[in-house]
Amino acid sequence: MGANYMVDEQAIGARVKNSIIGIIKGTGEITQAAVETVASTVQGAIKETGETGTAAGSVAVGAVKGAIGAVGDVGGLAAETAADGVTAAVESASKVGASVGNAAKGAVIGVVRGTSEAGTETLQAIGDTSRSVVSEASSVGADITTAALGAVEGAIEAAKNTAVNVEEAASAAATGAIEAAGEVSEAAAVRVRRSVEGTIQGVKVVAKTTLGKS
Repeated sequence: MGANYMVDEQAIGARVKNSIIGIIKGTGEITQAAVETVASTVQGAIKETGETGTAAGSVAVGAVKGAIGAVGDVGGLAAETAADGVTAAVESASKVGASVGNAAKGAVIGVVRGTSEAGTETLQAIGDTSRSVVSEASSVGADITTAALGAVEGAIEAAKNTAVNVEEAASAAATGAIEAAGEVSEAAAVRVRRSVEGTIQGVKVVAKTTLGKS
């Protein structure tokens, strides 16, 4: 099954990447249309493969990699044609940092929709996905607090349209994000905890972990 995961993750990433490159070229950023692209791709992949829990996190991180890769590719193309390649590279890096939040949001929305329709363990999948996207953001040097907040916002937005409890969904996303940040450093866990706990979109978010408590 592990081998299939890699194939699935790469295929999903490629699907997202190709779809989003066109959107970024037209707008210069990962817009709401791209959030929906990530979400629908993840949702469809979960329905196609029947993946749940940690597996859903793998599907979602494939989509996030694709979204981040799309930003990087467009930035790279810009760098080739720009008179000042350094400036273009810096702009590309900043776009990746800003866009990872929307990529994370879309990934979690897709997981909630997909697992909810499949009648599987949605909260576990939310936590695993949030953990995965924060780890992925860290690996590419993007702002992990932006990724974490995007994941929590995605959980809240998607849960409101399903039978999933909104507070529990938000808590699962926040907990997963903080745990991933804790693997980076204690300071990172503190930063992420501060960004995802409190009231977000009218929902009180409380993480179920002691990590990051300053």
